[in-house]
Amino acid sequence: MIIDKEINMLKKNLLLLVLLSVVVIASGCIDGGNQATNDINKTQTYSGDEFTVKYPGTWQQIPSKAPNSTVAFGDPGSADSDGNVQINVVIQKSLKNPGTTLQEYFNSTYTQFAAQNLGYKPISEGSVLINGINALENIYYINSDGTDKQVRAVWIQNNRMIYVILCSAPVSDFSAQQENFDIIVNSFRLI
Repeated sequence: MIIDKEINMLKKNLLLLVLLSVVVIASGCIDGGNQATNDINKTQTYSGDEFTVKYPGTWQQIPSKAPNSTVAFGDPGSADSDGNVQINVVIQKSLKNPGTTLQEYFNSTYTQFAAQNLGYKPISEGSVLINGINALENIYYINSDGTDKQVRAVWIQNNRMIYVILCSAPVSDFSAQQENFDIIVNSFRLI
């Protein structure tokens, strides 16, 4: 009899333990998760200036002071005390001189950029494929408005028109923004 009571007690405790485990596991599964990850899958679309591009749903279109900029997007939560959005993407558009290759234009731009003494330090350079178009990419550090930033610049040519997608964030935030930057760069399409 005593053994039967102990077995029944063990069964009840085991059942209680299983139920408690199921509740704990289920609560982890139904948790809302990381809101940033959920929001990143929601996008907005910009269409104009002979291209379309998607950007994160939590970001906004922002003004840009960059030369030749056609549109800029940024994370409003990254604005500094002066209202400057620190995590942003600017898309520039310029007309390339005839007889100059994209690589020559790219090299000339960064040679001039380095001469401006803004703390330009290249990290990597290479070519990438963006929606079937060969593009050039430069990743570098720069000091912008007193903030050390990391920038990913993707250069795309369409006839004589050159589009540059500048993805920028403070160095400490750059890696965490890769998914946002990829949404923009990988969705860029000429129209």
